[in-house]
Amino acid sequence: MEKSSAPCSRSPVGSILSLPEPGAVPMWGHAMKYDQIAVGDVVSWEKPRGIVGDRLDKPRWHALRVAPGAEKSRIAMLRADGVFAFCPMEERERFERGKKIVTEHPTVTQIVYAKFQHLPQWDVLKARRIITGVFCYGTRPIDLPADVIRAVQGLPTRAEEMAAAKAEMMAQMYQVERGDVAVFEGGPLDGLSVDVLDVRNGRVWWQMIGTGMKGDCTVGRVRKQNVA
Repeated sequence: MEKSSAPCSRSPVGSILSLPEPGAVPMWGHAMKYDQIAVGDVVSWEKPRGIVGDRLDKPRWHALRVAPGAEKSRIAMLRADGVFAFCPMEERERFERGKKIVTEHPTVTQIVYAKFQHLPQWDVLKARRIITGVFCYGTRPIDLPADVIRAVQGLPTRAEEMAAAKAEMMAQMYQVERGDVAVFEGGPLDGLSVDVLDVRNGRVWWQMIGTGMKGDCTVGRVRKQNVA
């Protein structure tokens, strides 16, 4: 069975490409001339190909081009065939006869993001009018990184999650209260442990353990000693 081997035509990186029209050989087998068969003849039949083929080693994300205003219906069609798809949506408000009506619309029109667990059959997707094209690098459909998809979905990337976790940990480390045992970081008292006597107005009042010496410093100069 003949399949399309070039889903994209050559063009600059990142351009939106249209897929070629199916060739002379139909995707479900050879053309049959119905005026050449008669009642009682035995004819061969092949199951039509689906929009995906063999299972991939790991999922691939692609940015697909769809017809204007068809984003929701194409997402539904892809999901019906087991392909998760979405596009960023935004709410718009309008008033009719004093009543507020809220509707959802694509943030960027004519683009749908799809996660393929199986090899996409680009010619079938085009022939069924599910898509009109796919974003390509030269002639190869672009595999979008996971961080790009998370950003499109409005979710934090892995790097952002790690930075947020670190910031939260640092905030806990330097958030001392009366009665805590804290340790100095940096400066001439680096590494010395103190009892926290009070915390107010951005300052920490402390008493050095073992000597009884008292003093104060800005919040952030000392951290809880019991926090790793």
